Amino acid sequence: MNSSPDISSLSGTDQKAGMEMTDAVPDSKEAEDALTRLFPERRISRVLLVNPPDSHAGLFQYDTAKRGRYTNYPPYGLIILARNLREIGVEVEICNLNHEVLKQCHATEKTDEFDYDAAWSGPLDTAVENFAPDLICATCMFTMTHLSFKRVCERVASHGVPLAVGGVHVSNDVERVLDDISCARMAFLHEGELALNGFVQVVNGEAATDTLAQLIIDECGKRFRFSGEKRPTEDDCNLLPSWDLAAPEENAQFGTIGSFYYLKPKDARFATILSNRGCRAQCTFCSVRSFNGAGVRLRDVVSVVDELELLENEYGVRHVMWLDDDLLKNESRAVALFNEMVRRGLKLTWDATNGVIAISCSEEVIAASAESGCIGMNIGMESGNPEILKQVRKPGKVANFIRAAEALRKHEQIYSSIQLMVGFPGETMRMVMDTIEVAREMDLDWCRISPLQPLPNTPIYDSMVAQGLIDDVGSSEVRFAAGAFGKQAEIEHGLRLATADFEEAFAAIDLDQVPDGDQITDIWFYMNYHLNFHRLFHEDRPAKIDQQIATLTNLSDVVAPENAFALYFLGFLSQQKEGYVPMAVVERLDKRLNTSEYWRGRFAAFGLAVDDLRSNDFKNKNLPRLLPKGYSNAWVA
Repeated sequence: MNSSPDISSLSGTDQKAGMEMTDAVPDSKEAEDALTRLFPERRISRVLLVNPPDSHAGLFQYDTAKRGRYTNYPPYGLIILARNLREIGVEVEICNLNHEVLKQCHATEKTDEFDYDAAWSGPLDTAVENFAPDLICATCMFTMTHLSFKRVCERVASHGVPLAVGGVHVSNDVERVLDDISCARMAFLHEGELALNGFVQVVNGEAATDTLAQLIIDECGKRFRFSGEKRPTEDDCNLLPSWDLAAPEENAQFGTIGSFYYLKPKDARFATILSNRGCRAQCTFCSVRSFNGAGVRLRDVVSVVDELELLENEYGVRHVMWLDDDLLKNESRAVALFNEMVRRGLKLTWDATNGVIAISCSEEVIAASAESGCIGMNIGMESGNPEILKQVRKPGKVANFIRAAEALRKHEQIYSSIQLMVGFPGETMRMVMDTIEVAREMDLDWCRISPLQPLPNTPIYDSMVAQGLIDDVGSSEVRFAAGAFGKQAEIEHGLRLATADFEEAFAAIDLDQVPDGDQITDIWFYMNYHLNFHRLFHEDRPAKIDQQIATLTNLSDVVAPENAFALYFLGFLSQQKEGYVPMAVVERLDKRLNTSEYWRGRFAAFGLAVDDLRSNDFKNKNLPRLLPKGYSNAWVA
């Protein structure tokens, strides 16, 4: 998933037909007249930047928020926009509504004290009334946030201030977004800091209308497109963001940042940082190239480390997550970056949640990563089947993933994960088993498995629509498949139906069959057990046992409370480390199994029982139970 700067943008590719629009740049008089109607005084001196909540009220779970499970990223793209606007003398404020919702939730003691919609609409109204902006810009990164984004935009419009929209989501589906959010008067395309600055200067009479770029203006259904480009150069990217507007001292108090937050103390301050933009890969399921364009633009190493020093020294940040989609692009530069962090004596740690490209995980790069404070790294593999890798244009072969894993296993302080997907078009169960086999050979600490979720304006989405594999439903119908708002989380909490008899349903999947949507959920569960939990039976490295105990504790307490697999293996690893299983863990697991038909069925399928912890007798420790019908490759755990 793209995690590049937030607001900024709309896609430059041709979009689905919407309301009437003009593809040509309007003449100067048309442009001037449109701008005067939007801004009668022809002056923009104050801009309010708005980040919506990650979900709408219907998806929000109070208890999940109270546990600190929901993400609470600093609005990195908005603080880049803010710094650029400040450079031309514009006053800027940021209203981070996702943060406001989580903060207000934490200030209450019970559900009936908390009003979700008031938690975001109140701060938004206050910001508009007190700041009196001339322009409001609302961003949206994730397609799944569309409904929340729409409601925020409608609230903004009620104040009568011109509204511009942008961000990755808007870029990917611009025409349907503007059709659905009719109150938006402008949309900025791609990374928009230069386009937005140029727009302000044109409105203020400081530049001509023929300099407008990456912009759509919507006037009562007639859309004018200004199709020129103003993509930031590498030098433009060196400008340090306006961190004073992002409250980094608060973000981690009310939510999570990245995949490895639980490996740091709870009071540690977190931030995000971006050292380059774009990605060398052309993966068909990813929207990075449609937003950032082809190639990678690299910030100067000095600029990046200056920002890290600012975060550590001025804001007390102790951990950062790289937002880069291709952090290790140019390996010598990556090593120079990590070495400069060491040379300056930075004490903060870091992680690469967004994933790195395996072919760049050389021993030199990984050693420099470890030395500079890396505690967590995800490798984007997606599939272990060569045919699928080629089909989705993944930059790497199975041998690259194996070599990367060998380098990572030499540095135990790095908790290493593999990012996997299941459910690609034409992917059979036999191909899924190839992925499982490669992941087992890599033997890293965790596998982050998710069902394929085709997003609008990606090659795989267009291909699947053309083949009739999915409907072209647009943004408003896309739901999270994984994560805190995902369908799998709802299944585990009993809010959605899962397969009634897991073992029977799984046994019915033929190796050469392409699984349907319901079977994908069962396959996800199967992969999750085999790749993440069963392997823990054979973990004997003290450092890794400590990391896995932290992972399982976070999983059973925060991510998926009372997750039975997490409790079972937490008990097992506690026995390995301390020589006994805490009675509290046994009691929690016993209660979970007694109250959940879902978990009882899955424990039976994999041959697990709470009595295993009581007797210290793990009957299925060596050969995992429940292999696919007809699968002949002998597994040795």
